Amino acid sequence: MKITYILLLSSLSAFCILPARAAVSSGTIGVSLTLSNGCLINGSTNQNGINLGSLNFGESPATFSQLSTQLTGSGTAANAIGVQCTTQSYSVVVTGNTNTVAPATAVGIPGSTARYLRSASNSTQGVAYRLYSDGTFNAEVANNSPLPRVSSAQGVDYYTLYGRIQGAGNNPAVMPGIYTDTINVSIIY
Repeated sequence: MKITYILLLSSLSAFCILPARAAVSSGTIGVSLTLSNGCLINGSTNQNGINLGSLNFGESPATFSQLSTQLTGSGTAANAIGVQCTTQSYSVVVTGNTNTVAPATAVGIPGSTARYLRSASNSTQGVAYRLYSDGTFNAEVANNSPLPRVSSAQGVDYYTLYGRIQGAGNNPAVMPGIYTDTINVSIIY
């Protein structure tokens, strides 16, 4: 009986079909990321069109002799441009302004770089102004020269601008109205 049982088991195992072993192939997938230097300007990740604030000389009688202002409305620092870059090799520069040619009737003493506020209602009227990087109005800002850093806090560097109009007072050529210009600033990294 033992022999019958063993023969029976061996016959049954011959009928069992064993599954074929599956073939396995393997490979790799490369994963990469390339990061370039970048800057947050006033906390913005935008690279262009960032509102950096304004230089507002305010409202004054046309008989002024001197007007001064500081950058305002420039983000969290209020009176400074906040820059946080992944590199320390960057510079903040005024690259130019819109009104560089003296209007037909211009008042004020132009600086070493021509900058004019033009009348919104009569583009032949203008007022010369100057940009400075310091509140004592000793360091005039030339186009394409780096602005000095004013301060740093928590990894953010701050830069500011000041504006001054001189020599326009008591001049009947100064017409009442709104005068504007646009200053272009670049962060180069």
